[in-house]
Amino acid sequence: MKYSRLILFTLISVILTDIHRKLGAVGSINLDSGTSIATILNYSSIAVLIFLAWKVGFEKNETPQAIRYLFSLWVLWNILSVIRGSFFAEDYWDWKAILLYSLAFSFIPMTFFLGRNIDFAKIVFRFVITILFPFGFILIPLAFVSSIELYSRIMIPVGLFIVFLPFLKYRWKLLVVIVAATSILVVIGFRSNIIKIAFSVGLIFIYYLRNFMPRITLRFLQIFLFALPVVLLVLAVSGGYNIFSDIGDQEGYTTISSSGEVQNLMADTRTGLYRDVLATMEQSENWLMGEGAGGRYQTERFDYLGDGRGRYGSEVGILNILLYHGLIGVSIYFLLLFTVSYYAIRQSNNTLAQLLGLYIAFRWTYSFVEEFTSYDLNFYFFWITVGLVSSTRFREMSNDDIKQYLELR
Repeated sequence: MKYSRLILFTLISVILTDIHRKLGAVGSINLDSGTSIATILNYSSIAVLIFLAWKVGFEKNETPQAIRYLFSLWVLWNILSVIRGSFFAEDYWDWKAILLYSLAFSFIPMTFFLGRNIDFAKIVFRFVITILFPFGFILIPLAFVSSIELYSRIMIPVGLFIVFLPFLKYRWKLLVVIVAATSILVVIGFRSNIIKIAFSVGLIFIYYLRNFMPRITLRFLQIFLFALPVVLLVLAVSGGYNIFSDIGDQEGYTTISSSGEVQNLMADTRTGLYRDVLATMEQSENWLMGEGAGGRYQTERFDYLGDGRGRYGSEVGILNILLYHGLIGVSIYFLLLFTVSYYAIRQSNNTLAQLLGLYIAFRWTYSFVEEFTSYDLNFYFFWITVGLVSSTRFREMSNDDIKQYLELR
């Protein structure tokens, strides 16, 4: 198919840079020379994504107008934040944060167009299930001698493919289940992976119980998932209730890492991040537009450079969006995901699109807990999913059409 090699180039580039990122995080492995290669791969794949987006574009009647406008607004706001960050940049570290991380993340939404063109998306899905999943097992030995999360990070698309299970052929179902189970067993302490897989499994139960549920159930769950983190955040800020502290007080959820370190899977590692970022925003008073793409927040715990400059982003996705893009950016992001989820759940002829609408709603909720904002496989497949359910052609398919689409031969 035309452009298939370019599409696979973007995916393989992200896979290689993710592998480099995990190996580079291990102190005993020096991959400084590979950083330049990884950066070149990142920006080459971004250039290809922009080219494909230009070729595909927003075909008439293929994407709802509201989604077209909100997606365009989100991309433009990202670009504006990069420009603002460039004006605010003061030294090497500011520019490094912008050029190596924020700028790349600003363009990862371009994979939306890979999903929006369902033929492009099928090329990606076929590669994952016929190449990445079967041959990914060779990463397990490397994970045990380097970064224990390596295999599970590269297999991150399995959370999406679990949602596909009811529509896949038996051999692919078995492969997806084995990959999901292996990614959990290799590193039990990878909480994010477990949570995402668990939610996807929950969506499978919804699929098989759909005939016993009132039609309004999915709509209620969508509203609940989008409202829940906002309500909990307001309660925490007002001092009424902090869910992170409450969960962190639970005992009995411990595991032992490969280094012999005892880890509490329920430990509260988020309250401090919220306090630091919100305090920084209050001090700078840049609530509306944020600090720009090179934004950083004041923290004592993570002041790695030791010069009081703070930290360039945290592990919590929504905090980074607030830090870089302000409340305006958070609002655009919310409206975009809510609108896409709305169309997926309420204007679809197949159950998969509806389940993916809930999956997108969950990713909004989970962005208040984690979601590293980087150009990686996690967001690569997230934006493909957003694009897929934005496609009128995809949402008009029947369940039988979806099964044929996902044969992936």
